[in-house]
Amino acid sequence: AGIRLATATRAQIGGAPAMLARLFLAELLPANYRQIFYMDGDITIHGSLMPLFDYNLPPGSLLAANDPMTFALEDRDRHGENIRRHFETIGMTHDQASNYFNSGTIMADRVTWMEIGSAAWATWQTRQHWQFSDQDVLNLNAIARHIPLSLAWNFPIYMRNARVEDTIRPRVVHYMSKPKPWDGAFPPWTSAIHRIYLDTARQFPEIAAWHRPMPVRRRLRYHAQQRYKRMLESITWGLSKKRCRILDYERRRAVLSQAA
Repeated sequence: AGIRLATATRAQIGGAPAMLARLFLAELLPANYRQIFYMDGDITIHGSLMPLFDYNLPPGSLLAANDPMTFALEDRDRHGENIRRHFETIGMTHDQASNYFNSGTIMADRVTWMEIGSAAWATWQTRQHWQFSDQDVLNLNAIARHIPLSLAWNFPIYMRNARVEDTIRPRVVHYMSKPKPWDGAFPPWTSAIHRIYLDTARQFPEIAAWHRPMPVRRRLRYHAQQRYKRMLESITWGLSKKRCRILDYERRRAVLSQAA
């Protein structure tokens, strides 16, 4: 079938920033598409997506994996306090916060996407600053529709340090925060992942200009940062209650989980 590329102007998305374009997908896509599966650009696919496409999503629902913040929500340290404060600031109850989803991968039917996207855009315009931008406003308008999806379909790369990867067996890996895999081979991913982007730039010269080598000083800083984070997260995620909460989510709540 191939891949069809389409562009949109800022005027077509109501003057919104590019990161909010996902809110307008129901208006931008050709009329023959009835189901929408959105993925962020900092994602790699490591298996068939057919189980996801075959899932019988109830009308009016939204399928998305819980955000990693939900697994730290009950922690009594500064990180947990900051997370709870954030949810309180945007007006979420504790029960709603525990179901807060990550917007890196989302599936919904077109009508539902139109309703949620329109409401989220209206909410976004009510404040000058949202800490998590589109993700906050999507959750505020869709949390009641949310069906928790297994992290196999939106696996935060740093959870590799939490010793849950073998259980979850991710098919979609999400490279949250910086650096990104196109920047270089930084832990916890390998040179094989970075090579995908190098090979793509060589294969399609028209996009090579967007792939700029990282300055040596920044590269060295990221290598040091990522090694430190790997050590820290192996303790704070891999040897803590957060790991238990992740596995409990996979076994008890998440649909399309391979850990059930």
